[in-house]
Amino acid sequence: MRDSVAADSTFYSCCTCDIKRKDILANFLRAYSFYIGNRILSELPKSLVNDNNFIQRINIANFDYYELIKPFFGRNPDHINDGEYEAIGIGYMLDIEDKLRFLVIDDRRPYKFVQRHFSHLAPRMNGTIGFVQNACCEDRRITPNEALEFLLEIKNALDSSGKTRPCSINPDVCRAILMPAIEYIRNYNVSA
Repeated sequence: MRDSVAADSTFYSCCTCDIKRKDILANFLRAYSFYIGNRILSELPKSLVNDNNFIQRINIANFDYYELIKPFFGRNPDHINDGEYEAIGIGYMLDIEDKLRFLVIDDRRPYKFVQRHFSHLAPRMNGTIGFVQNACCEDRRITPNEALEFLLEIKNALDSSGKTRPCSINPDVCRAILMPAIEYIRNYNVSA
């Protein structure tokens, strides 16, 4: 059954650092089986890594993603140690096992990397906002109220944060995706 998620550190950090809502993260951890590797764990805030509730809810995958993606980097292996590539490797492994539901990647470079080199994973790939919308409206694993609460918290972080990239998402891109997702879920909630 495809109910597993491989997400880069952005998704977790968004919940923990930018919107400061571990309860929202907990809703998603209950809804899906999340897989995470040591590289991603090393990128997460210590407060999250030391949280026993978080650690008990995730699956730690010891997967040598480097061997999988090394041929695609050629002579310039910049960013190969970024957690996004570990998430891609874990997603690849889960897809082979027919478990991958979503691969959550927000950064443009790894997103395009998947489209170029692992195109069979592209239909399962979303950014954080798309993942929230699909978890609510396609899978119905997150209620519309939970999805809206998360997305509105991201909007608040964008509107009030001095941070240039809340949730590690470009604000212009985020607004172009965020407001339509909020409206879609609001309309979905009315029709449901």
